Amino acid sequence: MRVLVVFNTVFLYGMERYVLDLFDLLRPDVVPHFLLSYTLKRLKLPLLGEIQGKGFHYSFFGDRSDWPKIAWPRSLGELWPMLAALVRGNLTVLRRALGCDVLYLPSISYLYMAILAALYCRLAGKRTVLCFHDLNPGPARRVRAASLLISDFVHHTRLGYEQVVRSHSGVARKRTLILPGRTEVRTDDGTTAELRHHFLGKRNLLFAGQVAQHKGIDLLLEAFARLATDHPDVALHIAGGCTDEAELRSMIAATGAEDRIHYWGFRQDVPDLLRMSYLYVHPSPPSRFQESFGRGVVEAMALGVPVVCFRSGALQEVVVDGATGLVAEQETPAALAQTIGRFLDDPAFRSRCSRAARLRFEQFYSDECIHDAWVQFFRQPAEKGLPSAR
Repeated sequence: MRVLVVFNTVFLYGMERYVLDLFDLLRPDVVPHFLLSYTLKRLKLPLLGEIQGKGFHYSFFGDRSDWPKIAWPRSLGELWPMLAALVRGNLTVLRRALGCDVLYLPSISYLYMAILAALYCRLAGKRTVLCFHDLNPGPARRVRAASLLISDFVHHTRLGYEQVVRSHSGVARKRTLILPGRTEVRTDDGTTAELRHHFLGKRNLLFAGQVAQHKGIDLLLEAFARLATDHPDVALHIAGGCTDEAELRSMIAATGAEDRIHYWGFRQDVPDLLRMSYLYVHPSPPSRFQESFGRGVVEAMALGVPVVCFRSGALQEVVVDGATGLVAEQETPAALAQTIGRFLDDPAFRSRCSRAARLRFEQFYSDECIHDAWVQFFRQPAEKGLPSAR
């Protein structure tokens, strides 16, 4: 089963790792070809290294110089470059789609470059699969238009499916898979002397992901400042890309506990950080961002690390409150600090949650649980022709 993955992103966060790990698991039953932005090669970005390291087949769009971001143009001067990029991008995807059985799109925004290919697939009896990595896919008219070309929708969680359907009811009339993606966690311990130096002898809190306001990094730092005085053995570790590191350093300094906060930057060895962590904290506040899955949360569960989070999207389904972790009810630094504090004050409770988290991962998120279902999904036939608008 040959799958064309439209993957013109330059980032390497949860969504990108989800896609790479999933298709790595499904080989050789499913053979992916990744269509990438040339920017990855031009700037030598980590995503290209990951794709090469896993031995995936790939090729590039023709964006030897940066194409404009596709948005509503404010002038004719902006319109023509966007149209040129759309035409070139669509022709590239269409040529690649001719030799594939399934077209896979990680979100609706990727459809802009794949309209012609999706139309071809529907007419030729091939499938176009759209995965909801974002629980806010945009205006209803855009989702309705996309539904004419999409044959299958994928959701990571039941809660995520229900949230999308509430605002986009037409999605419920499509063939749908509700299944988590793969969360690959390296089993060997690759911790270095440098890591051990910073982690040993402390109870470590870890957040790994995009270091940005919509992910609640400010709430996490304020919560740690509240905890630092009463818990002198606790340290905070932050790993992930940051668009404004100077601002982050300023926020860390403002906590008054900067000597116990370590910013690691982008890391590819997050499992090693997790192995030495007491808790994993995922501070995405629901008013800013709705998590569709929460890869870092599942990575923590795989290693028996309890999780603290807010009720952001699917996190409240993945984390069993009071069993595998705790969900803070109020979206405030005080509530987050109080929730973390329960684990710090009750090590026995932390140990019970650790065992339950590992068991839940084995029951619902391990490779054995998801491999066959995904392969069967990709092997399903598609109906030939375009559906009628509903």
